[in-house]
Amino acid sequence: MNPFVSMLITALYAMLVQNLVLSSAYGVSETVRIARTPKHILMYAVSVLFYCFSTSLACIAADKAGLTENISTPVHVAIYTVILCVIYLFSCVFCILVLKADKKFMNSLGICAFNSLVLCVPIINFKANHTILEAAGTAVGAAGAFVLSVVLINGAMRFLQSRDIPEVFKGTPALFIYVSLLSLTLSCLSGEALFI
Repeated sequence: MNPFVSMLITALYAMLVQNLVLSSAYGVSETVRIARTPKHILMYAVSVLFYCFSTSLACIAADKAGLTENISTPVHVAIYTVILCVIYLFSCVFCILVLKADKKFMNSLGICAFNSLVLCVPIINFKANHTILEAAGTAVGAAGAFVLSVVLINGAMRFLQSRDIPEVFKGTPALFIYVSLLSLTLSCLSGEALFI
């Protein structure tokens, strides 16, 4: 199979069939938070894509170099977290010195870097034994899943305030029921979890 097609299939699977945000609950809290004010969704999506992609590639390089051979899963996760921290620090220095980013942007960058979606992508790649292109596809799919989730949740927020919904369910309870139903819908597409 063409390597690009393999990357594309992995990206589409991670975004639509096995939506990493909704079906596995990776990054749901961040998604709900951003869905409340979606005007910066593109910036968040690009940042999540950058961190998923760069962390995945760095972690695969560490695996190929033998740095993570014969170690337990918690230590593996700790090494991946250290790699993410290093990438985050370099990106902060770049954003502050080169882009002259303001404090609000830097706070957003931290939310994009340190969330469960970004931390799970390298582990998914490791467990699925993905190639570099498949890992890139998973990163792109994770960012796409993030954007799709934000759009779906934001679109439902105004309907979840309807007079037809009992007062006790308005707001957060209705939102979590909606997210649960979305998750069930996406789970029906795959039939089983590929990444778990």
